[in-house]
Amino acid sequence: MIRIQQQVTLGNEHQWYMVRGESLELPLLLFLHGGPGSPQAGAQHRYNRELEKYFIVVNWDQRGAGKSYHRHIDPATMNVEQLLSDATELVQHLLRRFEKRKLYVMGHSMGALLGMQFIKRNPDVVAAYVGINQPVHRAEEEERTQQFVIAESRRRNHRKAIREMEAMRPVINGSFATMKDLVKQRTWLTKFGGVAYKKQAVWFNLSCLFSSHLTWTERLRFMKGFAFSNQCLWNELNRMNLLEDVLEVEVPVYFIMGRHDRIVHDTIQHYIQLLSAPKKKLIVFEQSGHFACFEEAERFNQVMIDIAARRR
Repeated sequence: MIRIQQQVTLGNEHQWYMVRGESLELPLLLFLHGGPGSPQAGAQHRYNRELEKYFIVVNWDQRGAGKSYHRHIDPATMNVEQLLSDATELVQHLLRRFEKRKLYVMGHSMGALLGMQFIKRNPDVVAAYVGINQPVHRAEEEERTQQFVIAESRRRNHRKAIREMEAMRPVINGSFATMKDLVKQRTWLTKFGGVAYKKQAVWFNLSCLFSSHLTWTERLRFMKGFAFSNQCLWNELNRMNLLEDVLEVEVPVYFIMGRHDRIVHDTIQHYIQLLSAPKKKLIVFEQSGHFACFEEAERFNQVMIDIAARRR
């Protein structure tokens, strides 16, 4: 059994990763968490533990998030280019440490934006990529999310929601006027079933917060890392558009779409038609929203196991 919690220096910044698996003979799987600033090691171990029988699963708390957050991080280093550089350093470290030539990469939500950029730059080290609730064109997706919340508020005649949404300044190029506006919108989006579908998103979030890899002090400052990461990264991430930036990759790609996701919606359906890749497949989870890997965990785990079996 492999159980590792390791600090490593990436881009001159101490960061942490966690490893779980049953054998060193298994393939490596690196998970890029979403947020930004929301490590998901706890939720993944709770809902996707089955994967540890088939992969050496690596969860990385990205710069400024979770166990890798501290109040002295230079905000100037919190950008997409630095995160991609950190990821490249981490992958090279992991391949050396576990004596592998390649690894699997999967990303969820904002982590999937990084994932597509990463595999474009580093195809030689990636066996296959899995994008879970894959963002494509962030500005368009956020505008659609705002429209959904406004429409649902009116359809339900929810006066408080209508009042708060109408008081907000417009979402421009995917960005909110303030982080408070983002929180308000996501609160209503969650209540209206646009985040998780038949399950409660709060349970996934609590699993992340109470992950065993975090100390109590780190749990108490978890939300500080989340707020810091969002403040630094939100606008840049929401300017990203894979329709312009990544139309060709050299590794097999698999995308998991939650039918009821109202954060990234169904933009992946158009994107996959345009994307050039050795193999590409879209799998729709009909009972999921934005947390497909946790909402339909059993099905997701089997999809991942099947992908690994086909790549051997």
